[in-house]
Amino acid sequence: MPPPDPEPVRFEQALAELERILRDLEDGTISLEDSLARYERGVGLLRQCYGQLKDAEQRVRLLAGTTDEGGPDLQPFEHVPSIEMAKASVRRSGKSSKDPGIPD
Repeated sequence: MPPPDPEPVRFEQALAELERILRDLEDGTISLEDSLARYERGVGLLRQCYGQLKDAEQRVRLLAGTTDEGGPDLQPFEHVPSIEMAKASVRRSGKSSKDPGIPD
């Protein structure tokens, strides 16, 4: 049974650790077994980073209003000035108690 995955680290921390792993592997001063262990850790960190980037991209798409193809998600926007909304609200609430003899 494989060991459980370690706690996820922040994106920036994972990148810093990946850079350290890369430097260690490029130096060639560590043993083969240590190199393999660090390579495995690097692959795990890389997958985690890609997952975090994918999640962030999805959040940006939702906030920016883009389609899956990257184009703008154009939705009609009906702007009603807040003063008009307030007037409509007052009119609706006042119609039932209004004196029928008073014109608008």
